[in-house]
Amino acid sequence: MVPIETDDAYTPGWWLKVLSQRLQDRRTGRLSGKAWARNQVASSKSRPPLDLLDDYWRGDPPLRRDIHSGWADQFRQYARMGRINVADLLVSSTANRMGLRDFRTALADDELGDEEARNLMRRNNLRIVGRDVHDYMLGFGDGYTIVTPPSDKRDWSAITAESPLECITAHDPVTGAGLAGLKMFRDEWDEADWAYLHLPGKVMVARLTGPTTIPKVDRKFTFSKKWEWDEDLSETFEGGRLAMVRFRNRRGVGEFEQQLDTLDRINDKVFNEWWIGKIQAFRQRAVEVPDEDEPLGDIDPDADQPEGDDDIDWQEIFVSGPDALWKLPKGAKMWESGVVDLNPMLQSIKQELEFLASVTSTPLNTITPDAAKGSAEGASLMREEHVFKIGDRRDRADGSWAETLSLAFEFQGMKDRADVSKIETLWGPMEVHSLEVRAAAAAALWGKVPSEAILVDVLGYSPADVVDRLRALRNRDLIHSNTPTPASTTPATPAPTPRAV
Repeated sequence: MVPIETDDAYTPGWWLKVLSQRLQDRRTGRLSGKAWARNQVASSKSRPPLDLLDDYWRGDPPLRRDIHSGWADQFRQYARMGRINVADLLVSSTANRMGLRDFRTALADDELGDEEARNLMRRNNLRIVGRDVHDYMLGFGDGYTIVTPPSDKRDWSAITAESPLECITAHDPVTGAGLAGLKMFRDEWDEADWAYLHLPGKVMVARLTGPTTIPKVDRKFTFSKKWEWDEDLSETFEGGRLAMVRFRNRRGVGEFEQQLDTLDRINDKVFNEWWIGKIQAFRQRAVEVPDEDEPLGDIDPDADQPEGDDDIDWQEIFVSGPDALWKLPKGAKMWESGVVDLNPMLQSIKQELEFLASVTSTPLNTITPDAAKGSAEGASLMREEHVFKIGDRRDRADGSWAETLSLAFEFQGMKDRADVSKIETLWGPMEVHSLEVRAAAAAALWGKVPSEAILVDVLGYSPADVVDRLRALRNRDLIHSNTPTPASTTPATPAPTPRAV
């Protein structure tokens, strides 16, 4: 273990200190020199903490604070039931249409993708890894990949999805190139904090044994002087490139980060609707008597009992049960509270969801199941805007995927395939159509568009299916269709023998 020096700017120790501070400040909402407060009145440059966004994303946003201290514990269990997880729908509705299919490189001998890139995808389970990266990108505003060179245990580059809760990068303000990256996490098994500092051409590992220095929410992070470099785990590699790649969302924010007020408003209305329905199941009852001085209940005037009804246990007298029988004084009337109409509240919740779908370019039927009742033109316009948003998010992720694949090929010694400018991401379809619609479109394009383009772009087959399976099946069909039919084995009828006359 080697002590870490943090005084000189742009040294590894300085990068470790600066990036770890910024990472933890971003998690706890302390950017721009001030802490982010949920109930802040004035506008602030600080952003919501990543920990808070993670709570919304998991469907566990903060509970209401206007709870009387006397019944807060009993109330919280009901408050938890009055929340709806819309944030996850805002992320998944876009991420589900950003599926990776293949990659095309400069050496690809086929328009349907590079076989080596396809092998790299399968070894890294990159379709699932890509979904995680896109989730982080859309949910938190940033997602990351880390590319690890081949080792003695594997002969291919490893690609992993990394969360911004544990990762952060620094970039050149002019070119946007990565200068340094950090992954910091807590290993509970070893009871140690680990920090992987990525610099161009190397990865330096630091360790801090003992209690964690990673703060919780509302706590400030202080860099510990007990961090030490672990030279046995640190490594260098050729190329001089940063092996951590950032996937940045539009404006660097998540899909629901700017809609927290709307989400809070929806949850508040959902809670009010269900809580009113819960309470009004037990209607309030009262007894109206003509004379306030007349005592209620079966009271013996000769008994040793104070005058008046202050000491009478009305809860015991007016027991609500199927066999209860109440004795009321003459002229008394029973009063019962009415039922509150919940339909206006339900309609208000629906309108809030419609507003949220509109400002986030999300198809309405994703959020409200009965959206099919709307006009077909309105649904088409919203779906069209959603397609434009997906195209924008794909364009933003395309360059980062090219950088990731370029690093992986370079680490494997395939420099001819590592040219970033020649790597192209092949995405899945944005919209899913019925088989009948796709078949009709394929029939209309047959003979006008190459058959393999129809199989991929119209019928929806993946490039790997076309290359590995459909080509072989099609060749087999052609062989069978060109094989001559065997001659019939039925003996021919002999011609009649001519007779002499």
